[in-house]
Amino acid sequence: MAVNVSWGAASLYTVVLVPIDEVSPLAWAIASVWLAVNLVTTVHMRAALERRETGGSGGQSERGRAHGRGSLYAGAWRRLRKNRLATFCLGMLVLIGVLCFAHRLVYEVGSRAGASGELFTTHFDHTHTDKDRSYESPSRRHWFGTDALGRDLFARTMFGGSVSFLVAIVGTLVSLVVGVAWGSFAGYHGGRVDHYMMRVVDVLYGLPFLFLVILIMTLVNGLHATAIDARPHLERVSALEAQGAVDDARRYAEENGVDFDMRAAVFLDENVPPIVVMFIALGLVQWLTMARIVRGQVMALRERDFVVAARLAGATTGRIIARHLLPNLVGPVIVYATLTVPAVMLMEAFLSFLGLGISEPDCSWGSLAADGIGAINVVEPYWWLLAYPSAAISVALFSLNFAGDGLRDALDPRDRR
Repeated sequence: MAVNVSWGAASLYTVVLVPIDEVSPLAWAIASVWLAVNLVTTVHMRAALERRETGGSGGQSERGRAHGRGSLYAGAWRRLRKNRLATFCLGMLVLIGVLCFAHRLVYEVGSRAGASGELFTTHFDHTHTDKDRSYESPSRRHWFGTDALGRDLFARTMFGGSVSFLVAIVGTLVSLVVGVAWGSFAGYHGGRVDHYMMRVVDVLYGLPFLFLVILIMTLVNGLHATAIDARPHLERVSALEAQGAVDDARRYAEENGVDFDMRAAVFLDENVPPIVVMFIALGLVQWLTMARIVRGQVMALRERDFVVAARLAGATTGRIIARHLLPNLVGPVIVYATLTVPAVMLMEAFLSFLGLGISEPDCSWGSLAADGIGAINVVEPYWWLLAYPSAAISVALFSLNFAGDGLRDALDPRDRR
C-alpha cells in the first residue's frame, strides 16, 4: 500500500509539472529520482514476493499456518494484496483523500486565525480573488492556473475534492444505515412483514430517482431564494415588536405577506444547510439495492444453527440481528459501499454541473467542471479550468470502481484458496 501511495504521489507530482511553464531543473530532477526509487523498490518487492511464494517447504508451511489461523478477512487481505490494480487504486484514493482533507484543514484553521500571507492566499484560500490574475495558465505561482476571478484553481480543486468525498461518504453511510436496517428486518421476520416491506422497495424502484433528487434540490434552492427575500421583512417585524409597536408590526406583516410559510422558510434556511439536504437526498435514493442484498443474506442465515440457538436461548430480535447476523454481512456491505461511493459522487457532480449542488463561493469537482465548460471558447481555450477538475473526478471514480471490484473478489468466500 505504501509503495502504491508513493507511485500515485510521484505520478501526480509529474503530471502537475508537465503543463507549468519555466519549471526549474531541480523539480524535474526530484521527479526523476522519485520515480526511479519507486521502480527499484517495486522490482525488489516483487522479487521478494516471488521468492516467498516459491520458497519450498518453509514457505508452504508458513502459508499453511496462515491459512490455519486466518479468518475470512485475513485471507481477503492476502488476496487483495495480490491484485496490484486494486491496491494501486486504494493507494491513489488514500493519497487523494488525505491531500484534499489536509488542504481543507489548513484552510479552515488558517481562515479562523486570520491568515493572509501569500502562501495561504495563493495555494489554500479558494475564495481569494485577484482580478489582475484572471485566466492565468498554470505556472510556478498558480500550479493549476486561475479562473475568471483570479482564484487559484489548485486551491479550489483541493477544496472541491473534500466536498465531493464528504458528500459521497456521508450519502453512502445514509444509504447503508437505511438499507441494512430495512433489509435485515424484512429478511429476519419473513412472511407478511417481508412481503409488504419489499413491495415498498419495488414501488420505490419504479420512481425516477435522479429527477426526484433534482426536484428536492430545486425546492431547496427555491427555499433559499425565498428566505433571502423574506429575511429583511422578518427583521423589520422583530424590530417593531421589540420597540413595543405591536400594531405597526402586525400592519407591516400584513402588507408584506409575512406569514407562517415565510417564517418557516427562513428557519429552515438558517438551520438546515443545503449540503445536508444533499447528503440525505443522495443517501435515500441509494439504499434499495442494499436492502435487497441484505435481505437475501439474512434469509439464508436466519435458519443456521447459531441463529436458532440464540433464538432458543431467549435472545431478542434486535440482539440476534446485531450480534449474529450483521457480523456475517460485513463482506457484502463493504463491497456494496465501495461501489455506492462512486455512484453518489457522480450524482453529486452531475447536480453541481446543473447548478443544483454546492453554491458559491464553495465548490465541488462537478461545479468546477461546469465552470470550465462555460469558460471554453474557440478564441481562448482555457483548457486548465476543465482539465484538472475532470481529471480529478475521473481518477477518483476509476479508483473507487477498481478498488470495489478488488474488494468484491477478495471477500468472495468461494475464492478462499
